[in-house]
Amino acid sequence: MKKSILKVALAAAVAFIMPTASNAQLGDLLKGAATKAVSKATGNSQTGSTIANVLTSLIGTGKVSASSLVGTWTYDSPCIAAESSNILTQAAATAAASKAQSQLNNALTKAGIKAGTMKIAFDDCGKATITIGKKSVSATYKVEGSDILLTFTKIKKTIKMNCKLSGGKLQLAMKADKLLTLVNAVSSTAASASSALSTLNTLLKNVNGLYVGLQFSK
Repeated sequence: MKKSILKVALAAAVAFIMPTASNAQLGDLLKGAATKAVSKATGNSQTGSTIANVLTSLIGTGKVSASSLVGTWTYDSPCIAAESSNILTQAAATAAASKAQSQLNNALTKAGIKAGTMKIAFDDCGKATITIGKKSVSATYKVEGSDILLTFTKIKKTIKMNCKLSGGKLQLAMKADKLLTLVNAVSSTAASASSALSTLNTLLKNVNGLYVGLQFSK
């Protein structure tokens, strides 16, 4: 019975969120609505909060144009992004998302990636520059649908990242092992973050549909 109520609550929360999730200004309102709906059904505020956090961080599905990326974006915060709202009916995915949130923030902090310290600049010729503190790394980029292929010039490695744009907000989401590659390429303190990133990768690699995300503003 409780499981059925949870599914109904999830459906109600998703129905409320999905039509307007692209509007960043409604983020807090949508998160609150989802939290209340699920918490009321389960009697567990922590479960409701965890699900709502992921619900308001879905990956992008719309086609992205290269011209919309041009400019400098400043890192704001991490997130755990879900491939679809349906994944949140899976107990394993919900549990993994809850643990991954703190692991992700811990790993990025150790890599020196904090609000305002990381910037990514895209030009209109397919080149990108990622800066963390005083270190800058050159890359090239290519847009394919809702994904960006970012290739680091020096190490010759390519990372596929899902891209979601909403006004002046940019979310780049990827599998945890790709985040490890990104941090190793751009951070001067990557070694300090290695253990935390490896733990995060182990946690999420067997859970289909969950991604680690980096959120930026322009």
